[in-house]
Amino acid sequence: MSAFAFPIIEALRDFFAASDADGLKDAAARIARHAGIEIPADTDWAAAEYEFNRLFVGPAAVPAPPFASAWSETDRALMGRATMEAREAYHRLGLAVPGEGVIPDDHLAYELEAVLAMKAVLAAQTGAPDAEIADLHAWFVGEHLARWIPHFVRTVREHATRGGVIALAADALDSWFESERNSTAAPRRG
Repeated sequence: MSAFAFPIIEALRDFFAASDADGLKDAAARIARHAGIEIPADTDWAAAEYEFNRLFVGPAAVPAPPFASAWSETDRALMGRATMEAREAYHRLGLAVPGEGVIPDDHLAYELEAVLAMKAVLAAQTGAPDAEIADLHAWFVGEHLARWIPHFVRTVREHATRGGVIALAADALDSWFESERNSTAAPRRG
């Protein structure tokens, strides 16, 4: 973990990157702790894993793909313009997605990792913030994420079990995103 922790973003990243019930349970516990929400004590984590896969992974078509391009492109195709925008932003930060070109760069977990990197750079600075990183962060949150996160969250809420762990994670994502968007300065034009 970096010297600059942003626990809710890290927990959301880990939740949407989870590969099994144990990963979901761990990340959900951290989301609950930092967002001040409670996970139902009777949560069936195997059922939560099944719902996670049904909503986000497949093998069948998923109602809430966790990729920006699925929500930003007119044909909902992956690896479109939104993917290339995300990749360019990551490269400006010196980051790259493992398996670049194989796994879409605009997966929600990768995008949250990029926000973490931007916030860590900005938090580490003394004096005036790096204008390039500040503008990149403002664009990434205010334009790139804003094009798709609200639609994604709404769809998750429509298809997830009401009051279940997936719905709670979507609510936490929505709350974090609204707070982040409201506290982020608009990028400078010029």
